[in-house]
Amino acid sequence: MSQTEGSEDWVPRLSDAEGPFYLAFVRALESDVDRGVLKPGTRLLPQRDMASLLGLSVGTVSRAYAEAEARGLISGEVGRGTFVQRRRPPASARNGAQAAINLALNVPPSTGEDELIEAVLSEILSDGALKPLLGYLPHQGLPMHREIMNGWLAALGMKADVANLFITHGGQHAISIALNMVAAPNEVVLTERFTYSGMIALSAQNGYRLHGVDGDADGLLPDALDRAFAETGARVLFASPTLQTPTGTVMGAERRGEIAEIIRKRDAYVLEDDVYAFLFAAPPTPLSALIPERSFYVTSFAKCLAPGLRIGAMIAPEPFRDRAINAVRATGWMASPIMAELVTRLIHSGDLSRQVHAKRAAAARRNAIADRVLGNWLAPMAGSAGFHRWLPIPAGRTLIALVTQAAQAGITVAPPGALQQVDRGTLGIRICLGHPATDEMLEHALSALRQILESAEAISFV
Repeated sequence: MSQTEGSEDWVPRLSDAEGPFYLAFVRALESDVDRGVLKPGTRLLPQRDMASLLGLSVGTVSRAYAEAEARGLISGEVGRGTFVQRRRPPASARNGAQAAINLALNVPPSTGEDELIEAVLSEILSDGALKPLLGYLPHQGLPMHREIMNGWLAALGMKADVANLFITHGGQHAISIALNMVAAPNEVVLTERFTYSGMIALSAQNGYRLHGVDGDADGLLPDALDRAFAETGARVLFASPTLQTPTGTVMGAERRGEIAEIIRKRDAYVLEDDVYAFLFAAPPTPLSALIPERSFYVTSFAKCLAPGLRIGAMIAPEPFRDRAINAVRATGWMASPIMAELVTRLIHSGDLSRQVHAKRAAAARRNAIADRVLGNWLAPMAGSAGFHRWLPIPAGRTLIALVTQAAQAGITVAPPGALQQVDRGTLGIRICLGHPATDEMLEHALSALRQILESAEAISFV
């Protein structure tokens, strides 16, 4: 059909849209194309005009147009405009290969945070706040930023003196500088048997010797931890008591008390990674709150907002304050004041709380999909819904074959880093639910995984 000129009156209905506006726009466009409401050759409004009409940012509409073009719904012609086109498979399918769906990267599902961040950055530019943020500022972070972040952490159950709070370049930076203060190269650092990949990277970089400690569905086993301290001479434990990655376990209150007593008895320190506490309406009491004098508490705004902001927070024991200030200075001078300003504005306005509720809802929805599709293949969810689930390896299967078969089906999964010999009954993989752009893409990937699990192992290695 020839392209028609004068059909610039189509506007998507977004009043009941769920999720990011750019995806709602694309879904509305796709629906109207499929129903014949929009014919091939229909010209859409220019992006700026469409944004003005819908009350959205130009960036959001640009992203929607780009996604629609990637899906083969529209095409743009320089000097003429953007036109609806006949449905065609995406470029990856035309090239004979479907783009992989990544279930290995543990990121939060999108809930419109990009539009929110864009709006706050515009505010910072327009109200004159940018210039004061461009100089060399306190290593620990601006006092106003730390006060606001301290209030946010208090709501998560971690009440502390703001003098001991540090704004960092994300959680990984905080873990790194904390470890450097309490562990030397070649010393043993205890952690869960399956641990966070960032810890494995730090051990490779700095020469720490990681030692995995046995656990169960309630987290680290107290007797195993006590024995590990005695046998290795370690003085540091890295742990994620709340929605541990990769296994997703949540340590109960009684177990936290037992672990805290062992750390105190052994004159040791704990580095607590608590990035998922926000997913709980009533977060578990942090381990660090039980032994603040022996704990470095770490969190970040990667999971509740966006990983690219690279803003985290650390609460250090008071005797380490001066060393921690110097550690931040030595490893980056200061965290980005612009990003800290953005995050604290979102906390102050209540927008971060609204994002948290949206992330919780998205996590619950995606976990429901995972339970419906994979059923008893998954380990039961512990506490509140998170962004990852543990998939134990079924009897008769091997980890490497499962990962390979998934890759051949266009699904990326990754084996966990095991810190000691594990029996087959505890081996598994982490399934990350947040990265697929839509619920439909997630369901497609999980359905393909189920088919692999239900079939005989198709790959062997000789």
